Amino acid sequence: MHIKSTHILFPVLITLFALFINAAIMLACGYQPVKAFVAMYQGALGGTREITETFVKTCPLLLTGLAVAFAFRCGVWNIGAEGQYLIGTLVTAWIGTSAINLSPFLFIPLVFGLGGIAGGLWGIIAGLLKAYRGVQEVISTIMLNFIALELVRYSIDGGPLQEATKAYQQSERIAANAILPRLIPREWIPHNRFHLGIILALILAAILYWILFRTILGYQIRAVGQNQVAARVAGINVSRNIVIAMLISGGLAGLAGTIELMGLSPHRLYQNAPGYGYTAIAVALLGRLHPIGVIFSALLFGMLQAGSEEMQIIAQVPSKLTWVTQATVLLLVLGFSMYEAAQASKQLNRDSSFYTRVKSMLSNGLKIEKHR
Repeated sequence: MHIKSTHILFPVLITLFALFINAAIMLACGYQPVKAFVAMYQGALGGTREITETFVKTCPLLLTGLAVAFAFRCGVWNIGAEGQYLIGTLVTAWIGTSAINLSPFLFIPLVFGLGGIAGGLWGIIAGLLKAYRGVQEVISTIMLNFIALELVRYSIDGGPLQEATKAYQQSERIAANAILPRLIPREWIPHNRFHLGIILALILAAILYWILFRTILGYQIRAVGQNQVAARVAGINVSRNIVIAMLISGGLAGLAGTIELMGLSPHRLYQNAPGYGYTAIAVALLGRLHPIGVIFSALLFGMLQAGSEEMQIIAQVPSKLTWVTQATVLLLVLGFSMYEAAQASKQLNRDSSFYTRVKSMLSNGLKIEKHR
């Protein structure tokens, strides 16, 4: 598969323009943008510990971004990555706090797999509704987000997963044999949180690339996303591919929640929603719905999140402005995508009109020759 130059230039230009807009917003609010951006850089890339923290922040964004991108490739707007993420954490907390005496080499894959399956089954609900009942997936996935959030709240607020003391709205700490190991010793980089899940996320990105561009399933999913009518005429089962796409998409988002709970202290389930599933939309679009592009896009958003704390401390800029930056990126991506779609439509109309003229000329020429 060839990568166009626009696939590289587009994210870079969008990012630079978004930073320029946010610099203007900071100036209007009385802050110093240069000082803020320097502090953000120091918080994200200023040292080995900061770099590892950037990768930690990138991990859930990468997996949820891949989830959204994969569904979008099939023409399905999966706005439910947040709910699928929460279901992944819920099942992980349930299994992880159970009294299962297994070796970590067996228990970690078990919890990992069940969390992904739970997210996939949660995503497949919207896929089935769209494929066989024509329900708009935007509405169904958003509704499923709220249902998932309330299930998490119930389970740890007087529900079966709340800690034994009932003092806080949280679960017990998951078992030690379900915790992902650290890959960098604390003696090398103090206070680092670089865990195995980050490597697993990169491996999953490579697997998703292979599925999309090296398998028949990936070809069919991309064909359905390009044009459902043409795909159906070509003999592709559109409904089946929509369901499969949502199953894989939901599974990736569920794994994001599983890895976060297994990889980061205090390894407890809380009732708050982190918002990764919504940020993933911007991550997927900025990455041009390409697994490799999503890696770099997630890394950018991970840098923004990792550097926001330093920006708040040094430059006294509210960390909420990083959300403004993300929103600016999303708006710019959507605007540019609409422009591209309009240009493609114009080109298609020009090509079709040229084709029609040539066909008409050939047809008239054949008629004249026949009369002769």
